[in-house]
Amino acid sequence: MGFKQDRYDTELLRRIENLIRSFQRNVKDSEGKPNEASLIYGLRALVTLANMVLSKDEIFGIEPWHILSDNAPLGAPGEMLLRLKDHKGNPMPPYPAIMAFYENGYTAEIDGILFLAALGQMQRTGEKQISVNVSARSLRNPDFVKCTLERLESLELSSEQALIIEIHESTPNLSMNRQVLELYSRFGVEFAIDDVGLNMNDIIRLAEFDQLATYIKIDRHTVCAEEEASNSLKQVVMFCEALMPNAIMVAEGVQDAKHAVEIRNKFPNVVYAQGLYLPDDREKFKLEMYNVSSAMRSAVADRSAKLETVKAI
Repeated sequence: MGFKQDRYDTELLRRIENLIRSFQRNVKDSEGKPNEASLIYGLRALVTLANMVLSKDEIFGIEPWHILSDNAPLGAPGEMLLRLKDHKGNPMPPYPAIMAFYENGYTAEIDGILFLAALGQMQRTGEKQISVNVSARSLRNPDFVKCTLERLESLELSSEQALIIEIHESTPNLSMNRQVLELYSRFGVEFAIDDVGLNMNDIIRLAEFDQLATYIKIDRHTVCAEEEASNSLKQVVMFCEALMPNAIMVAEGVQDAKHAVEIRNKFPNVVYAQGLYLPDDREKFKLEMYNVSSAMRSAVADRSAKLETVKAI
């Protein structure tokens, strides 16, 4: 990667400092109001992030995309998930912190900080293939686009590296600028449509990203839904195949190796599995899947042998 780490740290910290100063006004104005606690928490999280950056701590954990198919184009992709820890080493839940900024007009600012921080961690740790969450609103913000494209231009991703932007919060009234997205593509960035289920909003999202998005990430509620449910995995897979037949599907919220094998057997176009309860070690999970598959084959063979015995009698 081509950019210098000291320049990157300076730019990242400058943006954090500017956001802290600006956000402090919101905290001050919220005194005695119902949203005061959430704003204070957001500010605390941002200060913690700054301290972790200064200490060169890893602020993201990586949740692997586990391979389900021989057709998987990437060998070791993983989603960067914010994992802040306070001064005592206690985890700070990331969702309320991020939403404190999203709900108060700072979506692009916090997304820009997290995007740059993710690239910095990628550089330091040598991760080859990562995905980063970005709101669709940020991709329409000139400052976010400018700072991230400038950083991407200096990265010079190699053929074995991959950077995927997982687009969330896209809505029917928030259309994407295809020219902007194509600029990211020129620097080797791919796109994933995050949290796809089965509603009118998702139909519009998929139609809009046709020929631009490489991946569809299927929402965990769908992945874990009952087979008879209206939003079952079968229904959503058929829906995705119809609108974006060339897209690669990722099942989120997969529970364990047995669940992954069942998905692989029923839906060959679901190429990756991701889940909070799956092991980080890809080889370990691969072995777990192999053992589950072997047990399933043995069970089928036993049933067939018993059936033949019954027929013979």
